[in-house]
Amino acid sequence: MLLWISLCAVYVGLGVLGLVDGLWVVAPYIAAVTFARVAEPRPELRRALRTVVLAAATAAIVVGVAVGFGRRHVFGSAPAETVKLVTVAAWGLAAVGASTLACAVRPLRERLFRKLALDPKSAVHATSAALYAATLVVMVGSFVLLYDDPGDSIPIYLSDPAVSLLTDVPLALAGVGFLMTRNLPTAMNRLGFVPITRRQVAWAGVVAAAFVVAAGVLDHAEAWLLPEIYGREGRFSLTFANVSPWVGAPLVAMAAGVGEEAIFRGALQPRFGVPLTALLFAAVHVQYEIPGILLIFLIGVVLGVLRDRTSTTFTALAHMLYDIAAFLLPDV
Repeated sequence: MLLWISLCAVYVGLGVLGLVDGLWVVAPYIAAVTFARVAEPRPELRRALRTVVLAAATAAIVVGVAVGFGRRHVFGSAPAETVKLVTVAAWGLAAVGASTLACAVRPLRERLFRKLALDPKSAVHATSAALYAATLVVMVGSFVLLYDDPGDSIPIYLSDPAVSLLTDVPLALAGVGFLMTRNLPTAMNRLGFVPITRRQVAWAGVVAAAFVVAAGVLDHAEAWLLPEIYGREGRFSLTFANVSPWVGAPLVAMAAGVGEEAIFRGALQPRFGVPLTALLFAAVHVQYEIPGILLIFLIGVVLGVLRDRTSTTFTALAHMLYDIAAFLLPDV
C-alpha cells in the first residue's frame, strides 16, 4: 500500500510543480483501488469507507442537481460557453454521484453486478465499477464540451509515450493487486500478458492489416455519406513535435498498445465483459466524431473477442501494429 500511495504522491507532486504533465490524472484511480483492497478484509474499515463514499456521493448529487437547475439564475449573464461548461459539469457531477451511490448500496450493487463477473461483496469490485461509471460520465461530458470546438493540432513529444506507460501500466497493475495480493508473475498472468508463438505474431499482423482496411473503407464511406461530419473528424490531428514520425509512431504505438491493452483487455475485460470494456475503450477517444468512436468500439469488440481466445499479449501486438500503420500511412 505504501508504495502505491507514495507513487500517487510523486505523480501529484510532479504535476503541481509543473515538471511532468498528465501523470497526476491516474493518481485518484490508483489510490481508490489501493484503499479498497486494503479495506477488503477489514469489516470496520469497509464500513467507514462506505460511510464516507455514501456521504460524498449524496453530496455530489445534491450539489450537481442544485447547480444544474439554478445555473441560469447564478450564471445567467455569463458567456454561453461558461454556462455550457457549468451545465455539463453540474449534471456530470450528479451522474457520478448517482452511479457511485448505486455501487455503494448493497441491494443496488447486487442488481448491477448480476450479469457481470463482479462480486457484490468485494470492495475492490464495487470501487472498480464506480470508477468505470465515473470515467464514462466524464468522457461523455468531455465529448459534449468539445463538440463545437473548432479543434487544433495536438503535438506529440518524445516524452509522451513514457508518460502514457507510466500511467496506464501502474494503474493496471494496481487494479489487479500487484504488491498487495499478487506478485509480478501472477499479476502479469491475471492481465493476460503471456508468451505467444511466432504464428500468433503473424496473425497479429493479419488482424492489424484487417483493421487498417476496415478503417479505410469506413473512412471513405463517411466522407461520401456524411461529408460534414467527416470534415470535423480530423479537428484534433496528432503531429510529432520534436521527433520524426518514423521514430515517434512506433514509440507512441507501443505505449498505446501495451498500456491501453493492459487496462482494458487485461484488467477490465475479465470483470466487465467484452461489450462494456469496448464501450469505455471507445469513450476515452473523445477527439473523434461519432462514426470514429463507433469504429473504435467495433475494434474494441474484436480485440476483446481475440483476447478471450488468445491473450492480452496478442491484442497488444495487433493494437500496436495497427497504430503504427495509422500514423505512418499518410506519410508514405
